[in-house]
Amino acid sequence: AAVVDPYAAAPPPPSVSATPAVAPTVNVAECLKKLRAADNGLLYEDPYIQIGVKSQWQGNQGRVMFYLGNKHDADLNQLELTLSSTPGLNARLAPAPPSLGSKKQVQVLLELAAASGYAGSPVVTLRYDVAGIGSVHQNLTTPYGAHKFLTPWAAPDAGAFFAKWHETTAAAQSVDVVTVSAEISSGGLPAIERALTSVNAHVLPGLDPNVNNVVAASTVTYSNGAECFALARVESDANNRAVFRVTVAASDRGTMEGVQAALYSQILAP
Repeated sequence: AAVVDPYAAAPPPPSVSATPAVAPTVNVAECLKKLRAADNGLLYEDPYIQIGVKSQWQGNQGRVMFYLGNKHDADLNQLELTLSSTPGLNARLAPAPPSLGSKKQVQVLLELAAASGYAGSPVVTLRYDVAGIGSVHQNLTTPYGAHKFLTPWAAPDAGAFFAKWHETTAAAQSVDVVTVSAEISSGGLPAIERALTSVNAHVLPGLDPNVNNVVAASTVTYSNGAECFALARVESDANNRAVFRVTVAASDRGTMEGVQAALYSQILAP
């Protein structure tokens, strides 16, 4: 009989194959940036599934339709979408079907209601199983910050704007000197104006006494009854066209932080 060495290392446990990582086939951060400034577009895609979105906004209400498409030649099973909670934002996400057939698409509705100002945006967690691969799990930040609910405020004149400016800056404001992306820098003030408009900050030409600055103003009435104003002022640097002083103010801090995050996503380099 063979001699057993009591000091020999124990045999390794049976091998367990780890689930291979399924990587996105798109730049998810770039998709998020685009959707912060648009109602429709692509949120996520990998070799097996694609998620597009279309959204509509009215007052403090929003409707988002997720379009989940199975790119694979087999069913995707255990399909699930869940949504994180965001204080100040009421959300209801319809359930996804547990199985999505090959080359099929399904729609999943997300209903949103802004109860009050809020910072950040909800995160959608995607889960599904692929035969031969295993379980796939992705956390996807959505673009649905407080800025999505803003509508233009047409200040009648500079006096009215700056009266509201003093009121909102006393409530909540952020002031930063920032270096913008090369794309924004080369576009100058018109590029800043386009970025403001894209995140629903209504540009008010000619109201700032300095022609090298731009101001914007929007408003929303939340479902708690509070009317909130969100204002922005972007001041040029005469010595460096890539540098701007950005002030964002709002009637509450959550809205201010939400609008600031949306604007910075468009003007700062990743």
